[in-house]
Amino acid sequence: MERDEKLGFQCGVTTANVNNMNKQMSSVSPPAGSETTRNLVFEIFIQPGFSDLELAAVTSVLRTANEVLNRDQFTWQITSDVPGLVNSCSELIARAQPSIGDQYLRDYLVVIAGRDSPPNGWMIRLRAMQKFQRRVVLLSDAAREYVKTVNVQNGRMAAHWRDVSLLREIGSFPMLSDRLVEVNGGILTCAGHGHTLEAMIGILADVLDPGECAEIASLLVLENVRSFSQDQPKGTSYNPNFFEKRLQKALRLMETNIEHPLRLADLAEQVGLSSRHLERLFTVYFNTTPAKLYKRTRLKRAHKLVTDSHMALIEIAIACGFSSAASFSQAYKAEFGETPTQLRRKKR
Repeated sequence: MERDEKLGFQCGVTTANVNNMNKQMSSVSPPAGSETTRNLVFEIFIQPGFSDLELAAVTSVLRTANEVLNRDQFTWQITSDVPGLVNSCSELIARAQPSIGDQYLRDYLVVIAGRDSPPNGWMIRLRAMQKFQRRVVLLSDAAREYVKTVNVQNGRMAAHWRDVSLLREIGSFPMLSDRLVEVNGGILTCAGHGHTLEAMIGILADVLDPGECAEIASLLVLENVRSFSQDQPKGTSYNPNFFEKRLQKALRLMETNIEHPLRLADLAEQVGLSSRHLERLFTVYFNTTPAKLYKRTRLKRAHKLVTDSHMALIEIAIACGFSSAASFSQAYKAEFGETPTQLRRKKR
């Protein structure tokens, strides 16, 4: 099996699948005394605005693994640099114990950062974990902040595809990849979000056998666990379950031609339809026209740049296919109810 297939398996998993999974994880030193019977402790570091989806995914995999093993081999502790009751991005609350500098390190550190929270607290622990060659898992927002903060010269790093697009707009990050997970120097940078379940099973595959991994996936109703090296589905057009192929192609062309928008006639020609037929498809599936959906797609990209970067508004306008800052501001207000200037002023 090729190296880029190492961390993928279906519930009908074979020994060869998991042996390959273990090879990729072997680039990170295992926890000291990591025989499969040893209890392993995960520190789950959260911040205000953390993803409750990711927290639930991490704990669900660990709990299900214990259920499969019929023993508590995996335990976890939720910590934070803002301890006590911590609100998630959905206003759910988790109770977190204090994280104390580089003290009381566990076997694994999983970071679920807050979108607007500084990385200082968990970066201290990450450095300490690296010193002792223990594993660190950075999910979505944490992966993005790590990429922005650390100047990595060798190896690759991953982040959620929306953040990859943002990072490539605001700077030069040649180490960024479009993969679901990258392993580099003991640090796993991950897309996170819905892939967190699969990523956690891939991590546990280092200490569990194929049947145990398959049973965990089955209990979580996961038919397929994608490999770490698989590319992320980047946008609406990448899900084949909702649209016919020609409509998928049209959406993908829109998503990949943001700075220089295509004319409707050119879009229809590349898809292999008449302009009239393409408009009918968009009316049936989206209850809107291709032009309106295309503008909304560009505005969504612009909104992320407005909220998550310091780019000048004229630069954002040009990057998202608008001819001027004024036309961009007008379209933005029509979509989001306020101008980008008003939004930025509120966030100061």
